[in-house]
Amino acid sequence: MRLKLGMLVVSLCASATALAQSSVTLYGIISNGLGYLSNQGGHTNWTMISGANQNNRVGFKIGEDLGGGLSAVGTLENGFDSNSGKLGQGGRMFGRQAFVGLSSSTYGTLTVGRQYDMLWDYLDRIEPQAMGPGLGVSVGSNDNIEGNFRYSNSVKYASPVWGGFGFEALYAFSNKAGSFQQNRAFSAGLNYALTSQRYSLVYLEIDHPGTANPSGAVSDDYAGAPFQLFHTSPLSNSVGVRKQRVAAGGAEYNFEKLSLGGIVSDVRYNYLDNTSLHLDNLSVVGQYRVTPAFFLSAAYLYTRGAYGGVSSNPHWNQGQLSVEYFLSKRTDVFAFANYIRASGSNAPAVLFLSSPSSTKEQVAVVAGIRHKF
Repeated sequence: MRLKLGMLVVSLCASATALAQSSVTLYGIISNGLGYLSNQGGHTNWTMISGANQNNRVGFKIGEDLGGGLSAVGTLENGFDSNSGKLGQGGRMFGRQAFVGLSSSTYGTLTVGRQYDMLWDYLDRIEPQAMGPGLGVSVGSNDNIEGNFRYSNSVKYASPVWGGFGFEALYAFSNKAGSFQQNRAFSAGLNYALTSQRYSLVYLEIDHPGTANPSGAVSDDYAGAPFQLFHTSPLSNSVGVRKQRVAAGGAEYNFEKLSLGGIVSDVRYNYLDNTSLHLDNLSVVGQYRVTPAFFLSAAYLYTRGAYGGVSSNPHWNQGQLSVEYFLSKRTDVFAFANYIRASGSNAPAVLFLSSPSSTKEQVAVVAGIRHKF
């Protein structure tokens, strides 16, 4: 009897351990490059570029099997400058991502914390800067597909995938008593994926973003980045955004050696002084696999703008060429060239991660190395 009881206790303990299996995965990316910029404020520049091919990060991915198809999940992800060692995202310890939640194989995944929206989840990987690689993003990263600002205080739901179809939604709270709408955000997206093709539609809306309510959904990372050109009124850089809306769609196709991606986005800013800006963005990118380790890529981007309250209709043309060689599964070397030409008033020529040119053109040539772990 005692032997049987002992075996039962051991069996129960083993079952409990199996049901509560947990894991913590450490991962990261270190990328750096040397770049030539043709014009930054009237001067050429040679500069080191942190995160030249994918932004630097160190992260922890957490998972615990709770049984019955249910798991606890979480991610803590830090961003850093590989030239200075400084923290990224305004000095946050885990400024890229910090969330925890539950995931069910039947009902989907619900997470809370600091997270990306659907623009990044569904479209970032087919943006020229990611698929290239390179600096090819919409001018000023105006549609935020590259994920320059994240959403604090957010609740996010991702559905299971049914026959290739899935959807996601995110709501980020303002955390401000008496002013529920000041600096809140909402995003939703649909995604349909087949074996060799994928299609996505995404919407984003942000109310009163910025530092007026620094505890809200998006704050200093929205207001402070120098490459985000359109987050203040065209009449005064002290007047912020009342509402930003983004509607975007993308598609990707994968053949034996060729991959193609395309994105269109409609971005609308309404400013606190009643001026406005409407931007239409288009990007197309192709990547060709010469060998399993050697890739070539080319991309074109176009942005057209129309201001309200200001007589200005600017537009921008961008081009990108890149080459990438994988020394191993984790380490690659790369080189790329980006070009931008601006036309019209209120149209600075500025590439991603750069400062504006004193002319209507700017060129960047970058070479570097990336390691993943």
